[in-house]
Amino acid sequence: MALPDPYTPGPFHLPRHLHVARWACIAFVAPVALAGALSAVLLWKLAHGPVDITAVSRLIEPVSVVAGKKPGHPAGRLSWSRLRVQWQPSSGGISAGLMLEARGLTVARLDGTPAEQAGEADTVLALAPLLHGIIAPRRLRLQDVTLVLRRQPNGDVDLDLPSQKHGGRGVPTQMDRLAALDLKNVSITLLGLPNEQRLLLGPIEAHGQRLKVAAASHDYLWNGWWRSSVRVGSFQTLLTAKGGQTSATTGQWHLTSTTFRPSGLNMFAPAMAAWDVPLTVGADIHVVPHGMGELPASIEMQVALGAGHVAQKEARPVDLRDGKASLHLVMAKPGTEGAARLSVPDCSLTLADTNNALTHLHATADLTVNDLQHIHVLDGDATASLDGFDFATLGSVWPAGIIKGGRKWIAANITSGQGRDLTVRTHLHTNDGLSHILPTSMDGQLLGHDMTVHWLRPVPPATGIDARLGFDGFDTLVLDLKHGQQVTPDGIISIPDGQVRIGNLYEKGPTTGDIKTHLQGSVAAFRDILSHPRLHLLSRHPLPFTEPSGTIDAEARLTLPLTARLKNSDIHVQAKASFANVHLGNVLMGRPVDGASGTLGATENGLNLTGDGRLSGIPVHVALDENFQQGAPGRVLQDIRATALLDPLSAVKSHLVPAGLFTGHATLSAHYIEHADTLADLALSLNMEKAGITVPVWTKPEGEAAVASAHIGFRGHDMVALDGLQAHGQTLSVAGRGVTQAGRLSSIIIEGFRLGRSEGDAQIMLPKEPSAPIQIALDADPLDLAPLFDPASREAARDAAEAASREAGSPAADKTSGVGDAWSIDLHAPRVYFGPKGLVGGVVSHIELRNGSLTSGRFALDAPSRVRAVLADTGRRQPFVLDVDNLGALLKGLGLYDRIGGGVAHLDGNFLREKAGTSGLGLGLPPFRGQLEIGPFQFLQPPFTLTAVSDLSPLHWSQSRTDRFSVSHVSTKIALEGRKLVLRDGTIGNQALGATVEGPVDLDTSALALHGTIVPLFGLNALPGKLPGIGHILAPEKGGGVLAATFDVTGVVGQPELTVNPLSMLLPGVLRKILQ
Repeated sequence: MALPDPYTPGPFHLPRHLHVARWACIAFVAPVALAGALSAVLLWKLAHGPVDITAVSRLIEPVSVVAGKKPGHPAGRLSWSRLRVQWQPSSGGISAGLMLEARGLTVARLDGTPAEQAGEADTVLALAPLLHGIIAPRRLRLQDVTLVLRRQPNGDVDLDLPSQKHGGRGVPTQMDRLAALDLKNVSITLLGLPNEQRLLLGPIEAHGQRLKVAAASHDYLWNGWWRSSVRVGSFQTLLTAKGGQTSATTGQWHLTSTTFRPSGLNMFAPAMAAWDVPLTVGADIHVVPHGMGELPASIEMQVALGAGHVAQKEARPVDLRDGKASLHLVMAKPGTEGAARLSVPDCSLTLADTNNALTHLHATADLTVNDLQHIHVLDGDATASLDGFDFATLGSVWPAGIIKGGRKWIAANITSGQGRDLTVRTHLHTNDGLSHILPTSMDGQLLGHDMTVHWLRPVPPATGIDARLGFDGFDTLVLDLKHGQQVTPDGIISIPDGQVRIGNLYEKGPTTGDIKTHLQGSVAAFRDILSHPRLHLLSRHPLPFTEPSGTIDAEARLTLPLTARLKNSDIHVQAKASFANVHLGNVLMGRPVDGASGTLGATENGLNLTGDGRLSGIPVHVALDENFQQGAPGRVLQDIRATALLDPLSAVKSHLVPAGLFTGHATLSAHYIEHADTLADLALSLNMEKAGITVPVWTKPEGEAAVASAHIGFRGHDMVALDGLQAHGQTLSVAGRGVTQAGRLSSIIIEGFRLGRSEGDAQIMLPKEPSAPIQIALDADPLDLAPLFDPASREAARDAAEAASREAGSPAADKTSGVGDAWSIDLHAPRVYFGPKGLVGGVVSHIELRNGSLTSGRFALDAPSRVRAVLADTGRRQPFVLDVDNLGALLKGLGLYDRIGGGVAHLDGNFLREKAGTSGLGLGLPPFRGQLEIGPFQFLQPPFTLTAVSDLSPLHWSQSRTDRFSVSHVSTKIALEGRKLVLRDGTIGNQALGATVEGPVDLDTSALALHGTIVPLFGLNALPGKLPGIGHILAPEKGGGVLAATFDVTGVVGQPELTVNPLSMLLPGVLRKILQ
């Protein structure tokens, strides 16, 4: 059967080109219609239940989810065992979405090993964001999930896929549409932590729903619970959270933890490493809805602490026994942005010191911040208190970071004592972030009892101190001290009060210490402290004084930075003191100061002192300035000005002069300057105008001007010069100098002197050994000794000496001169005055004195007669021999007696040391016993009675003359004691006439009280007296006769009065003696 031509026109047939178009439409529309039909069927299936698309999904499985470093080599590929989808219509204001149900999810690495796994994963994705390539889950349920994440060096956290390519934007995700969450058996491991630690989070169990707060509201709040364990290193805890809506506008979540130790979180926060303390945290977070989210409005946290330790960098760990704290954080507006207020209404800690004694710490705080996320401004108040503690262990309970400078000094330097009632209140503020927070004000107190305070180690500490601690401003800690003492080897210094200020607690730079103390104690105790090497005061410049005593009342101040490495230049010392009743030995030439009082000031740069005292009994005023600073070698180290008032009493007691030397007073001024090059100068000046001076050969009355001066140079402790030795007055002139050798004064040279009429020069040689004598060589021309021989001068000198002795309050016969105990004196005097005009010549003498006594000597005189005398020393006796070539010439020349011509005298005897008393001649000579022999001499102008008696010898009338009487010999025993010269058994005579004589002569008054007999016809008359047995009866006087005339000699030596009783010749022998 033939078919019609489809292209042949017919009555109902379309044109050819329309026919082609029709088939073309059918070809295109049919797939679309088919797809639409299939889609409609799929949507119907999705709306009525999940559709398993596992078989279809195999076409694209596995899916590359993480790009690799090389193109075509993905680092992570996702595969699944089953995959279903379902349509989730909109409800409750939540838009529709596509639900995916997956089982057996695995992310494999490039090498095919599994990296992440999930047993079940269900989610509903919002459709609109999904069409834009954004994953926005509406509901998420995970079960049996294991995730391993790794923290990258830049802080990002990615899946643990070693070959992945880092960077890029990743898959956009929005979680704000999530309305339901279910987690069961979810574990997350985080790698890449320091020290190869890993964080294990899980298993996580959670259930939550985001619900509308009200039917007509657009705000939602989460309701549900959450629980998970956290483990990292040694850290482990179980965190739980439960909460939900509590009112129409708020919600609350309660968070708790099991006990954990913060030290386990040190890899996240290194500061946590110090907190080896069991901790339990509970918190209540109040939230408000904000659209699909919620914002925190306030947080209330409770922290409980158990027994543990808090490590410190610069101190031993704090031993915490238990504690609790409450923290309240209230936002000014909901959210973590903006201002907030943080308060700590209660914080209580129980701390144990190193002796396991418990101390309770209580603290509160109330702070405000400008922005929680970016804190720049913080302002608020804080308080802290401690009930009681031991200062010896305070450092173990005082955290090292709190008032760091003050804590360090107190813990190190208050080593014992009890503290109580510590309270601190402070106001904190910062405008530059938490790292710059500082207190702007601070006050409080601490009471301390029986404390031991080391104010500068290693100086011995102050003990037994009571104290009150407070604040002066925000950065100064003030410790007021009282009732303490400082123990030293030589005594105790009491501390009535004092203050320690520890400043610069928060500013840059070291903390400063300012220690002020009021000190009272003995001079010896203060010397111990000031001599300590740490102070660099008297240890560098020691005082040579010995046996110090007396009291000092001082105000001392010590300022220094409280740093570990303290330089000497950092220590500043100030001291002001008053002293009273002070004794110091060896102040000047071994002499002490007594009864001193005055004021003293000292710093590390120098010392000044002003005071009055008695130097070896002499009133002295002293002003001293001492320089401790470094500098040029010629700088002055020590400047001392002293003025001494010499009165007779003090001068004698100080052994400067013997009693009776002077009356009135003299002023001695001294100026001592010591330089850094060890050179020193001492200028001495003595004003004697108001002093009356009496010495055996010279007298100066009070009111007559006289001065003396000298200069002494020192190098170190050695004397190197003595010059400018001068004395000037109306009858006084001295000029001299000293000679030094090996650092000591070896001799004094008096280049010229004038003392009254005496003029000359002298040299004084000082011994090297104390026992050796001082040697004096004196050349004088003339030498005036007239005052020694003039009775009136002697009387005036004696009266002056007695007056001076009465002023001195001691006997005139003071044997101690204080200058030396041994003397060796050589004298050469061509002319010697013994009276107003009388002179002797050619005097040469050498004497030795020991302990103020003349022990030996030699004396020679050439005019008016040759005289020689020798005094020896044999121990118990001192033999003495005197020879005079012409006694008459000597007596006449001395002005003593001019009626004797010629005569050779010889005196031989001993000064007897074993006999009590003195000879009266001075110089410590003991009583004298001797024999005087005088050869032939003429008695010129004899009295008439003497010539009359001599005429009774007719055999010698041819030799008798009225103008002279010849004496062939004189012999007598002499006793000298107490300035009394006693003649005994004396005989005088010639061939015609003999005489006996005896009796005393007063050497002070020159008074004579002699008596004797004159024997005429001496040769015959004396013979019966020599008969044995009866001779003494016939002639009782030694050298007398049977018939003799008695006589008496009275008056004075210069003018003797002779009285002869011729009638006594009528009484022979013993009858004459009886009636005499």
